[in-house]
Order: sequence, then C-alpha cells, then structure tokens
Amino acid sequence: MLSDVTMDVRYALRTLRKSPAFTLAAVLVLALGIGVTTALFSMVDAVLLRPLPFPEPERLVVLSAEQPQQQGRSRYSLPNYEDLASQLTQIHPLSAVSADLLNRTGSGDAEMVRGAMVVGDFFGAFGVTAALGRTFTGEERDAPRVVLSHARWLKEGGTPQVLGSTMTLSGQPYTVVGVMPPSFQIPNPSTEVWLPFDSLPGAATSRDRTERGHRAFGVMGRLAPGATLESARHEMKVVGARLGEEKDTELLVGVMRFQDLVTRDVSRLLWVMLGAVSLVLLLAAANVAHLQLARAAARQRELGIRVALGAGRGRLVRQLLTESLLLALMGGVGGVLLALWTTDLVLMVGGGRLPRASDMGINGRVLAFALGVTLTTGVGVGLLPALRKSRMSPASVLGRGATESARSRAHSMLVVAEVALALMLVCGAGLMLKSFWRLYQADPGLDPKGVLVARLALPAIRYGSAEQASAFHLALTSRLAARPEVAAVGVGVSLPAGGSIGRAGYWAEGTEDVSPRPHALFNVATPGFLEALRVPLLAGRRLAESDGADAPRVMVVSERFAREVFPGLDAVGRRVSFGGSDAAGNPLWTTVVGVVRDVAYAGITAGHEPTVYVPMGQEGTTDGQLAVRAVGDLAPQALEAVVREELRALDSMVALAQVATLEERLSTDLGLPRFRAVLLGAFGVLALVLAAVGIYGVMSYSVAQREQEMGVRLALGARSADVLRLVVGQSLRRVGWGLALGLVGTLSAHRAVEGLLYGMEALDVGVMASVCLLLLVTAWLASWLPARRAAGVDPASVLRGG
Repeated sequence: MLSDVTMDVRYALRTLRKSPAFTLAAVLVLALGIGVTTALFSMVDAVLLRPLPFPEPERLVVLSAEQPQQQGRSRYSLPNYEDLASQLTQIHPLSAVSADLLNRTGSGDAEMVRGAMVVGDFFGAFGVTAALGRTFTGEERDAPRVVLSHARWLKEGGTPQVLGSTMTLSGQPYTVVGVMPPSFQIPNPSTEVWLPFDSLPGAATSRDRTERGHRAFGVMGRLAPGATLESARHEMKVVGARLGEEKDTELLVGVMRFQDLVTRDVSRLLWVMLGAVSLVLLLAAANVAHLQLARAAARQRELGIRVALGAGRGRLVRQLLTESLLLALMGGVGGVLLALWTTDLVLMVGGGRLPRASDMGINGRVLAFALGVTLTTGVGVGLLPALRKSRMSPASVLGRGATESARSRAHSMLVVAEVALALMLVCGAGLMLKSFWRLYQADPGLDPKGVLVARLALPAIRYGSAEQASAFHLALTSRLAARPEVAAVGVGVSLPAGGSIGRAGYWAEGTEDVSPRPHALFNVATPGFLEALRVPLLAGRRLAESDGADAPRVMVVSERFAREVFPGLDAVGRRVSFGGSDAAGNPLWTTVVGVVRDVAYAGITAGHEPTVYVPMGQEGTTDGQLAVRAVGDLAPQALEAVVREELRALDSMVALAQVATLEERLSTDLGLPRFRAVLLGAFGVLALVLAAVGIYGVMSYSVAQREQEMGVRLALGARSADVLRLVVGQSLRRVGWGLALGLVGTLSAHRAVEGLLYGMEALDVGVMASVCLLLLVTAWLASWLPARRAAGVDPASVLRGG
C-alpha cells in the first residue's frame, strides 16, 4: 500500500511538472484562499477561543447589567460592593476595581501613570501570583503598597532592585512589592500599577467610599467551590433585590463570565469576518475546481488508456485525489507564509484595537487548522473530477465529445455557486462601507477643529477634596484664557471618546420619583468648556463664572434631555433633583438655565445620551479633562507648550497626559468600524475578482470546446453579433441563477451583520441592487472577451481543421 501511494505521489509530481501554468495558477489561488482564512482564524483563536491566562478562567465572573443595552452602566458604588461582598456566598472572593490616572512625582517632571485602585482580594480572585516579589492581599486594604505591570517594570529599569523602592503617586509614597507577568492586563492593557484604594489620601471621606449613588467600580470575582453560573445569578437577584429595598438604591443584578465581558463587543464581528473569509476560500476552491475539470478533459485520452489497461475506479480516484492534495499542500504552504504577512497587515489596519491583540500569531493550533483546511480543500476540489472520470468506460473516455454536456453542467453549477458566494460577500462589504460612511458623516454635536485636549492628574495630597481640585481647574482655565494663543478654554469630567463618563439618576419636579430612576450623563464643567468645544446653544445660556458655590444651583442640559424630561415644554427654568436634600430637608433642586446640542460622549455608535452640564464651582470633582481652542489658524498642537508653561507656573506637581487634538481623539471612535469596513471591503474586492476570473475561465474553455460549432454557425449564415449574443447570453443565464441563489443566501444571513451597522438596516435594497448590477457588469465583461473571440472565428479554417 505504501509503495502504491509513493508511486502515486511521484506520478502526480511528474504530471504537475508537465503543466507549469496550471500548477502555478492553482497553487496561487489556493494560497490566497488558505492564507486569508488562516490569518482570520488566528485572530478568532487569540480573541475568542484561547482561554484566558488564569487558573480555571471559566470560573471568573463579573457583575453587570442583565440587558445588553445597559452594559455601559455596569458600575457599582463601594458601599454597595461592601454589602454584596458580605452577603454573596456563590462568588468568593469578590473584588472591586476602578481605573484612574495617578500623578507620579519625585523624579523629574510630574508624570501621569495609569493605575487601578482595588478593593478586596483582587489578585486572589484571578488566581495569579507576581512574576517578581509578591502581591498585596485584601487585608492590606490601606497599606501603601504598589504592584507594577511588566511594561512599567521595564520603564523602571527592569531589574529586581525595583522591589522595595519607593514610588510617589498622587503625593503618597508607595513601596513597590511586586511585578506582574506580561499576560496580566486587568482591567485594561494600559494599566501600569495596582494599589489599594483605601491607601489613597482622603479615600476614607471620598465620594467613592461614602456615596451609594457614586458608581465608579467594576465588580468581579470567582465562583466559589461547588457554585455554578446559574446559582450565582439566582443568588445575585435575591441579594440585590433585598439590598435595593433595605438601602433604597438601584443594583445591577446580572452575572456574566469574564471571558464574555472581554469579547462582548467583538465576538459577532470576528465570527462574521471568519464567515466572510470562508466564502473567499470557497470561491478560490471553485476556481481551482474549474481548472481541474478543464484539465481532466484535456487528459481524457490518457485516463481512457489507463482504464483500458485495467485501472480500477478506486485507482483512478486515488491518483486524481493525490494530484489535488499535492496542489492543496503547495497552496497551504504558500497560504501559511501569506498568513504571517496578512496577520501583521490586519493589526496595522485596526486589528490592534481588538482585545488580546498581542496574542495573535501563527501557533500550533493555527497550523493544525491550516492543515485541516488544506486537506479539506484538496479533497473538495479534486473529488468531483475524480468521481466523474472514474465512472467512465474506455469507449466513452476515448470517444470524442461524449462527455461535453456533463462537463458543461459541472462548469455551470460552479459558476452559479461562485456568483452566489460573491454576491453574499460583496453585499456584506457594501453594507459595511455604507455604514462606515454614515458613521463618518454623523454629526458629533461639536466642532473639533483647532482644539487641543488632555487629561489632568492632580496629586491627592494637595487636592484631596473636590473643592481644592475645582479651585485648581478654575485657576488654570483663567490663566490659559488670558493667553493670546487661546480662543476658549474649559475643563470637564467627560470629553467625547475620552474614556471618563459618569452618570447619575434624576427625577423632575412635579413628577413621581420612580425606582430605579432614569440616568443621564453627568458632566461637571467650568465656564468656557462648551465654548471651547463650540457646542451650539439652542436656548437660554451656557455656564458662567457667576455660577459659584453661593449661587443657586443651575445646569445646562442637552437637547435630548430636554426633549425626554420636558416633552413639549420649554426646559429653561424647570428643576431637576439628582438626590440629596437641603438644610430644611427639602429635595436639592437644580434649575435648567440653558439647552445645547447633543454630543456623543460615549461614541457615535453609542448614540446621544441625555446629558447635563453642572458648574464645577457648585459640584466639585477631582477629575478633569482640558479642552483648549486655538485662535485663528493656529495649529492646536502649538498649544501644548502654552499649557505646559502655565501648568508648571501654577503647580509643577500636576501632570499632563493623553495630549492630542480633538480630531485625533474622535477618529479613534471610528477605529473598529473602519477596521471591519476595510477588511470586508478587501474581501469583497477579492470575491469580485475571483468570480470574474472564474466566469472568464469557464467561458474561454467553453468557446474553445465549441469552436467547430461556432464555425458551422458562421458558415451557415449566422452573423458575428448572433454568436456574440449567444455566448454572452449563455453566461448571463448562469449568472442570473447565481444572483437569485445569492440573494436568498443574503436574505438568510442578514441578521448576522445587524449589530455591526450604523444608521441603516441589514436588508438595504440599494446596496443589494447595486451589487447585483456590479456583478452583472463584471460577468458581462468577463464573458464578452471570449465571446468576441468566438465571433471572430474564420469558418473556413475551422471546418478544414475539423
């Protein structure tokens, strides 16, 4: 048996060597299909299939909202977390974490460090240990200890001597006790340090620690021994409902796996991408199947002689499949090499924004997948010709033209399949491109031109209270406003695509205070903030310097807030409460003094949320994001030196970070939509090219086989136009069946892309009609060239040769 296989391989290699054009074309097409499929699978494997780098990662859970549309608000206050930690038995240990920016001082200019403030046994919940030194435990809740990320450790010198050293963060000295492995990137890949929340100066009296309505922490933990996800969800609902009644608070009572949280925003996208690239592979396989059928026809006499000499059906099938598998293996090797380059290209065009993007690459599992795809493709493209030829008798194989109709049917079916696959893929690409264009054209509600933005991190030892921090922000904006380079300046807690979004529950005067209360984005800002962003004023006024601590409480609201809270009414002058009471025990009311345009703070795709702007002089905050608009045509980048100069003069311990133009910041919101539009667009173009090549190849083969027929038609009086119309019409009939089948497939699969589109439906008639027209034109061109050759045949020479 082994000797027979060896003989088949040697014979197949000799045969392929005799047909270099066929071999090169087949290998290149297969390498293209297998390469892009392998590259996309490496992405799916890294993000969705590979387990998280923690012990028993399937037991890691996170508390969240039950409804997908509420996922953006999956945050808890520390008082609520403490109550949950003391009563939940199915999730243990339970930990809370909040990402923030910290000031690092004591070594040159102040530097902003991305930190994670944790409460509870954070590292124990994930089951990880330090790569160097140790972590801190839940009992060290207020100890000045800090653990570094691997990337931060390298910045600090990358030596063991970092252990025991002191790092001053927010004015508080911390002792470095450990370094985490590179794979530990919680709560996000940019986290540089972890420290106990209660070790921060003023933590005990902060809003985070004292106010149930201040939700700033994500809560996660590990299922206790014997617990299941279902039992944890049931207990969370019971405990959450009880605490909600006892503490008069709103609690999110959902529980989800941590793995699902990590991949929640990209899982559908990646599966759609893998499905799309599988269609490309099928198109490539169909093209190679065309080549195989045409080559089998050319080898008809050779195969007939082998049958006449006694070769059995199994022997012929094995020989033809061996040749097909060798082609596929050569294409697979080229495909893996192409996948190495394609993976880097995918990361360049936006794949780096995906979670766990650093894990993408060609590993053993990806190579096994590539091998499986290669073997399956090899068998698939070779099986049809092998079975067809192995069923023939010597007489039929040696006879001329006995199988032309059978070959024609096989080619026709492949053309129909190619057009159907191309239609589905190009429709998907068209939907993504149209969606991205609409997203690109969407109104952000402001004018980003000429605006420089940055994060401000204040050392807590100097600005431990919200009043002190607000005073600093107001002083800084006053100094910058006096500079001739600055047209407008302001500080706000939230900026579009800025990553810091706070929300608060409210109820309007004259309405019932329901539970749970509706939420609005709560943006604390200085006067000049809305002017710097050029948010249009629709009614009333913007925030002013007169809105101080002793003035009546006021706010500016967004257009959507005014429309939803005061439908059909003038919002200016009306009052809303966000909780709390005055000295007399009455609700603490805030009066609307202005209405401005909606701004998409959470990103264009998330839409416009009801938003309120509260004066920083009345609602203190330790967080701040700076927005500075340049005068005239001055480039906003030139303002960075101005801001640093004034910041250094006011307080050199305050760090400036995440410096960018607002246009650059907003462009990051388009990163993922741009990535899927570019990738699916490329797949669509590839599908169009493969379909055109397939149709052209089939029609060229058909014309060559029917050359004598065309000569007879012309000799009997047919015009060249008649022959042209005959050949093109035959091709377009096949394409028409392919379009019909492709439309059915598109209609069946439209729900897969619904959640990936912006401002449009998945069943877009305009896109489908345009794609059908594009494929028809492509098919007409691909069939017109061979048809013109058939119409130009010389009848006399053809009949003499026949």
